[in-house]
Amino acid sequence: MDRSHATRLAEAAGRGDLEAAVSITRDHWFDLALSLRSGVIEALEQVPPASLREHPPLLMLLGMGYNLSPQRRARGMRYFASAIFAVRSSRQTANPVDRVLVLTAESAAFRLIGRPALAVRPARAAIAALERMDAAALARVSARAQIYAHLGISLYYGGRTGDALYAFQRGLAESPTPTHASGFANPSMLCGIHALDGDLGEAGAYAAIAREDRWTDVQRSWYPGTFYRVGEAMLALERFDAPAARAHLDAMVHDRRTIEHWQAVASTEALVALVEGRAAAGLAGLDAFITLRGPEGRRAGARSQLAAVRSLLHLAMGNADAAERALQRFEGPSAVKYVASARIALSRGRIGSALHDARVASERADTSRVSVEAATVEAACTLRIPGARRRRAAVEHLGEQLLATGLRLPVALLPPADCDSVRTALSDAGYTAIAEELPTCSLLGFDTPAAQLTDREIAVLRVMATVPSIAGIADHLRLSVHTVKSHRRSIYRKLDAQDRETAIAIALDRGLISASER
Repeated sequence: MDRSHATRLAEAAGRGDLEAAVSITRDHWFDLALSLRSGVIEALEQVPPASLREHPPLLMLLGMGYNLSPQRRARGMRYFASAIFAVRSSRQTANPVDRVLVLTAESAAFRLIGRPALAVRPARAAIAALERMDAAALARVSARAQIYAHLGISLYYGGRTGDALYAFQRGLAESPTPTHASGFANPSMLCGIHALDGDLGEAGAYAAIAREDRWTDVQRSWYPGTFYRVGEAMLALERFDAPAARAHLDAMVHDRRTIEHWQAVASTEALVALVEGRAAAGLAGLDAFITLRGPEGRRAGARSQLAAVRSLLHLAMGNADAAERALQRFEGPSAVKYVASARIALSRGRIGSALHDARVASERADTSRVSVEAATVEAACTLRIPGARRRRAAVEHLGEQLLATGLRLPVALLPPADCDSVRTALSDAGYTAIAEELPTCSLLGFDTPAAQLTDREIAVLRVMATVPSIAGIADHLRLSVHTVKSHRRSIYRKLDAQDRETAIAIALDRGLISASER
């Protein structure tokens, strides 16, 4: 980062030479974005608003400067909106270089004001414009690596992961090879996205590139390196090396209130806490992060993105009901939601539901991680069914997927008895090396008692919590008194309870019923 560009920009803006200010901004956009506190904001604040609207890059810089301060973010959003309007009014410029910069600015503006879906179209148009340029025009586009990185980030948060990976690969190809190269966000994003998606081979390859001497420790720890650190943490978690994962997260330097990649950071921190055996701390940390983000953290979209990891933490804490309620925040019937639901059903002993959801998740899976998680639950289900015809095929399918992807964490996210049975089945099927790399116990840490009760017994238990008499329970459920007595004896035996109050207390503690049902 060269702070002299910020000084030159401030001087040009201060004397009213906005064309010179825009020229400096075009040539040194990313250095300026990292040094906005060096007098740039103060200088741009002196420019009349009408003049700023004629120069979208300056509007964007000022908006980014305000966005750095939580107290001024609302004002920054207004500047981003103004930049978008100004960008659209100048869209038809004949200069191809300006067109790329304008489209990139529009894409970034939509992303930064929380409208990532709208950032996709200008991002794609910018990439198309770059690819139509001849060599002479392309040479005039400075910081091509950083431009591709920003366009890729817009595409990623707009839900176009494939297009985003393409943009990052192009950006990496444009990165210079000497020491202190620019465009570190490209290998960083490639590493993190592939690790989160479960493509560990690709993630490891890009992590190796990110560790090269041409990049700096500052790049690896500041905003551009966020996904690199997330990727390294996820790679460590697949080895169940929580200290290494924690060290990578601790190396990040950013403002948690404004970091754009906060959901990826929050999810990874929660998983690290889970592997550390501190699910409660992980849940508390997740809630604290959401609170810190204010209105942004309370948005339905943000809650949906974090629903699966929240559900997993609740399940690890023994509260299957809370795990199910957490999934209700999930928007849409995605494969991630189905595999989380399958895991909960398995822990409750609802094998049919678990098998159904796992297979739906497998059909809809768009990442290696979800595919392996679905296969893991399906294998566990077949091992619970006596004489299941697909048992060996399910175990071999899982073994081959684990071998191909390098993933191990999904098996450790099964209930303990299932984790043990899957590990043993893998070893018996010839996947001994994989079985030996798995932890000796589940990360859930206990057998969820719901797995011991039938659906009817759970229904009786829930009514029992509010209706003390057997006759009342029978009337409520339209069962015979004899049937209710039979279910009650089975519940007492499975919960190791001697009476109604003890059974209810155990059920509350283990998440079989919620306090609202008491």
